[in-house]
Amino acid sequence: MNAWEPWIGRVTTTSAWLDPGQANRMSATLDRDPRFTAGDALPPAWHWLYFHDIVRGSDLGVDGHPRLGVTMPPVPLARRMWAGGTLVFEEPLRLGATVERISTIRSITPKQGRTGHLFFVTVEHDLRTKGTRNVLEHQTIVYREEKSAPAGIPAAQPAPCDAAFSASWSLDSTALFRYSALTFNGHRIHYDADYCRDVEGYPGLVIHGPLVATLLLDIAVRERRPVDRFTYRARSPLFLPHAFTVNGRPDGAGMTLWAASDAGNLAMQAQAAA
Repeated sequence: MNAWEPWIGRVTTTSAWLDPGQANRMSATLDRDPRFTAGDALPPAWHWLYFHDIVRGSDLGVDGHPRLGVTMPPVPLARRMWAGGTLVFEEPLRLGATVERISTIRSITPKQGRTGHLFFVTVEHDLRTKGTRNVLEHQTIVYREEKSAPAGIPAAQPAPCDAAFSASWSLDSTALFRYSALTFNGHRIHYDADYCRDVEGYPGLVIHGPLVATLLLDIAVRERRPVDRFTYRARSPLFLPHAFTVNGRPDGAGMTLWAASDAGNLAMQAQAAA
């Protein structure tokens, strides 16, 4: 049996108090007024500001994440990225509430990709307030091979050009540092430019995948369109100092959403349904 196989089906339960101050810090990070108070609904995907894996510094790997086998299964590949996921919103999360998260490792799947061997780990997160489900999330993390030389950036496909609504974002290293702090994310590709360039082979700091997904949901909400189900997939990374756009168009009863780099490359694609 592989060392990671017994992890399939493993369940962990945590709880978090949804501090309005944390939501206000996120608002400030997005250059908005901090106006949240207890009882307000938490915007979709902002639950990622809570429910952190809290591990000792000695349990971190060289990339800043917890070492494999601490909070995630000990797959034999080390480099980690968000691949995508699905969020089903059933009842609003309310600031000031204490919420329970039940996390289950649903699958661990080895694959062969264009860049080498890959492992896809899918984790289910069931968020509940006093027994009532608020959000059901399936989150997929991909692990890839370490290279003896920087891996470089795979070619990206062009983004769609038929947006009905769009917003442009121009983030800086301070915004990425703040989001890393808010999500207790130690991954060095988001704040350590030397590591990012010299070890991972990226041209600049990488914008967080969860942040891009959050901004896709944000533009849907700002267009006053209800979202009950959101499915997203990362296609290519976004880097500082370049601006990017989040875009969408109606698609039947739902929406097609995507993020695009300043060069017009597809960074993330998503589907939202009411």
